[in-house]
Amino acid sequence: MRRAWRGLGPEAAVLALAAVLRLAALGRVPTNPYYDAAVRSMGTSWAAFLSGAFEPGRRVAIDKPPVDLWLQVASTRLFGFDGVALLLPEALGGIALVAALMWLLRTLLDRSVALAGGLALAVAPSAVIVARSDTMDAVMAALAVAGAAVVARAARSGSRWPLVGAGVLLGLAFEVKLAEALLPVGAAAALWWFAGPRALRPRAVGLGLLGGAFVASALAWLVVVSVVPLHPRPWALGASDGSPWRAALVYNGTARLVGGAGNAPSAAAGGAVAGRAAAAASRGAPPSRAAALARRAREHAAALARRPAPAGPLRLLSAQAHLGRWIGIEAVAALAALAVALALGGARGLGRVGRGGLLALALWLVAGLALCSAMPGLRPRYLACVDPAVAACLGAGVALAVRARPRPARLVGAAVLCAVLALPLVTAVAAVSRGAQVSGRTGAMPAARVAALSAFLHAHAAGAVDEVAVSAPAKAGPLIARDGRPVLILSDGQGNQLVSPAALASAVDAGRVRYALIGDACTANSGNDRTGCLPVVRWARAHGVDVSRAAGQPHRGSLYALTPSGPAAGAAGCGRTATSARSLRRALAAGRSAGRRASRGPARRGARARRASRPCSGARRSRSLLVRAPADPPSLGSRRCAATGPASARRCR
Repeated sequence: MRRAWRGLGPEAAVLALAAVLRLAALGRVPTNPYYDAAVRSMGTSWAAFLSGAFEPGRRVAIDKPPVDLWLQVASTRLFGFDGVALLLPEALGGIALVAALMWLLRTLLDRSVALAGGLALAVAPSAVIVARSDTMDAVMAALAVAGAAVVARAARSGSRWPLVGAGVLLGLAFEVKLAEALLPVGAAAALWWFAGPRALRPRAVGLGLLGGAFVASALAWLVVVSVVPLHPRPWALGASDGSPWRAALVYNGTARLVGGAGNAPSAAAGGAVAGRAAAAASRGAPPSRAAALARRAREHAAALARRPAPAGPLRLLSAQAHLGRWIGIEAVAALAALAVALALGGARGLGRVGRGGLLALALWLVAGLALCSAMPGLRPRYLACVDPAVAACLGAGVALAVRARPRPARLVGAAVLCAVLALPLVTAVAAVSRGAQVSGRTGAMPAARVAALSAFLHAHAAGAVDEVAVSAPAKAGPLIARDGRPVLILSDGQGNQLVSPAALASAVDAGRVRYALIGDACTANSGNDRTGCLPVVRWARAHGVDVSRAAGQPHRGSLYALTPSGPAAGAAGCGRTATSARSLRRALAAGRSAGRRASRGPARRGARARRASRPCSGARRSRSLLVRAPADPPSLGSRRCAATGPASARRCR
């Protein structure tokens, strides 16, 4: 036993290096509020856990199966809801990926190839950063490579039944990251076809077992969540009809390959934002408006700089989005090492399993590099589907090139491998030190701003079922992750309205929601046409009073106190309010003409806010609308209006 453990010393050293790079200073890495909100919500009930609820009310679900998020829910239950607990499952998945790749290479080839490939993957910057990000790719890659290793074990032993377990692992990889897992799944199928039995029938039967287990495992959650009676049945984000099947197979499937999924910033949109900022400044718009547009233009330019270069054969060597240093150099080295090994006859003496495995790895590498170079909407985290192939081919190429050479040649080969991996190691260490991540920061807000908003809503929205209504899911993420309270989401952020104006008005009249968190208005200069122009968002803006500054928000137009719209609406804004007493059509027309009268806007809005905050009684009481409107029942407001006489009562109707 001791001898066996001593024999695993080099593998343990590689895993220790991988663990250090993936776990060091994990608390410095910022997380993604979108997924954090889902983790917080899924921990509130078993129904939310099963359905992948985005908010505790279970009316909206995330756009993917929640298999990976279940691990994060378990981690936060054990260690508390913080950044380290949220990132720990992904970091452990990255370490498991290195172990699975060494298992695969040792089964296919030999131990020297396994050590070289494991070392290449342990220091690969792309693999390190993905494993330190609040995303699902590292766990997906670990499951897929483990499934491929089981396929290699079945090919080596000649038994077909392990293929069922391999299919389950590959199906779980698909459940975690959907279309991104299809590339390693295809590599595993090719591995069995090239390295399996020579006879056609056993190979076909084995491929059928592998494919059947994969399909059953890959679709298990979609079937269960469609059959189990859930009330309410959540709307799957990303799907135009709210179906989890469409969200999984279309939004996260075909749309990712052909483009069109998500809200990817484009150069044209960035130019339009910059043009609106310049036009607003030239028209003499208020400084606050011009500054807001300039800030949006800067944020858009920064988002474009973080995106990979356009599709092309040299995309992965580009300095944009750091792809050249993260994977491009190592990929070129892998292709070169594999070519040199084949030219020197390194594949001689390999059995059927070794030759088939080497061919499957080469096909995985070439197909992955081609896909990542041609994909319209490439994200750096998608590189997790090709990172194992790059590391495996680099390690196999160097090890096989010096396999039958004298000892000095083998030492030279080891030195060459270390020299090639020096730059990736330095890049990975630098990324770890600055807390780099590739999961994004969807809807992120400064912690102080979220705390101020939470405190304000806690103090003024007592008794409401929903903490706040939000125009899009991204805006709700930080608040849900902090408070874990139900939130009424008005749209899916893609232009689909989830709540009608009548339903929102009914919720406001019943006191179920009292505030709305909204973005820019629907004007020519806002650039917020997908969400800000929806009828329900316009209704919320027209029937609310801006209380953003009182809630500690740096910009106006963020938070609105909603006023009832029924016959007792006068209780919410007695007097001549500029927002709640107007019809929806007049409010929308005013929104469209806001740009033409922007120079007089601040003074008018200030006067309207002062008028709106006056109570209907003649006495000058110091109670503002933002406190009185949501809290008081309509009957109390009606009695106040009636006490002031017939004229003011008519104004309150």
